[in-house]
Amino acid sequence: MVPKGLRRPRPPWARLHALVLLLGLAFGERVAVLGDWGMDTPGRAQVAALLREAHREAPLAALLTTGDNFYPKGRVIEAFLKDLPPVPLYPAFGNHDAPHLQEQLRRFGLSRPYYRLTLGPVDFFVLYTEEGLKEQRAWLEENLRESQAPFRVLVLHRPLHSPGPHGGSPTLRALLGPLLARYRVGLVLSGHDHLYARTRVGGVVHVVTGGGGASLYAPRPLPGFLVHRAHHALFLEGTPEGLWVYARDTKGGILDRFLLTPSPP
Repeated sequence: MVPKGLRRPRPPWARLHALVLLLGLAFGERVAVLGDWGMDTPGRAQVAALLREAHREAPLAALLTTGDNFYPKGRVIEAFLKDLPPVPLYPAFGNHDAPHLQEQLRRFGLSRPYYRLTLGPVDFFVLYTEEGLKEQRAWLEENLRESQAPFRVLVLHRPLHSPGPHGGSPTLRALLGPLLARYRVGLVLSGHDHLYARTRVGGVVHVVTGGGGASLYAPRPLPGFLVHRAHHALFLEGTPEGLWVYARDTKGGILDRFLLTPSPP
């Protein structure tokens, strides 16, 4: 479970192998995602407790973030990390992380703030939305072109679509939207707006998961979104039916649940 660089095209049997991995995930293996979480609030502590309890129920393979890992200016707070389950953590980075980005990169063993990560049948493509987007777009297209994973997930801080007060980014929609359709990305995970929201645009599911601990935002009344104003964590779990994605609030209740099926190779 390490970030992967560029890989040569897979042989024909690789897709079958990936589906075997997917079946192997049916026995409780899953990953969790939290965003906008690194603030000293009761919400952060409650989400951390939720994740620890989820890990006790069925071990998590890894944690991912959608950025704003440490408020207010990105300095690493080890106590917050120790509150989380003892599993590998793979962060995206947000605007609050930018002032001390290099410190965070060192802490998480990364050479740059965008990377590719393969966990079982899922390829995660983590982008940094604060700068260098044209360079990252070229990198993303090259990596998507060669991905044979049954599930392809984009992870970034600023959303393409959101009913929160920040809203979706027109720049990101113009830059990345065509790639999502062309290379059959099934899911986009973002933060920045402190709430939970889901919508579908052109066959791609967009989820804003920014309720990891920072003060919650009130949503705008936009059509086409399922919205919850709640602290929460997101979970991705492979089963024989596909990849189940579900959000749980701090009491363990299910806010949302949906199924992704494998993308064509």
